[in-house]
Amino acid sequence: MVAATDEKHVHILLYSDDADLRQAVKNAIGIRPAKDMPRVAWVEAATADGAIMKFEENTIDLIIADGETQKVGGMALLRRIEIEYEKLPPSLVLIARQQDEWLAKFAGTTAVLATPLDPIDLADSVTALLKDANV
Repeated sequence: MVAATDEKHVHILLYSDDADLRQAVKNAIGIRPAKDMPRVAWVEAATADGAIMKFEENTIDLIIADGETQKVGGMALLRRIEIEYEKLPPSLVLIARQQDEWLAKFAGTTAVLATPLDPIDLADSVTALLKDANV
């Protein structure tokens, strides 16, 4: 199990069935979301079962979830984690329609960003969420 207090890395669970979107998120964040932040250790999952398994195996500092993932969307995954594990780490849901923001908030997400992604907005959001969580 990876410790959240690791001085060199922040652990981000990135959930999406779209490999291109996962790569775009990783490219936008780079090796760290801001120069005063620790390096990112990506924990990727393309399925809900895989995301749950990786959530259980690692100490996750932040979840970035694609709200458009097929079968089990990012919002449903976050709701499941919140119910089953009683503590949801800070989370960011990527949504295709701005009107889905209310649903993402109901699912327990901390923040929402609409796609297509703006790399600067994404890095700023990730930085703010991690700093709010004292990571």
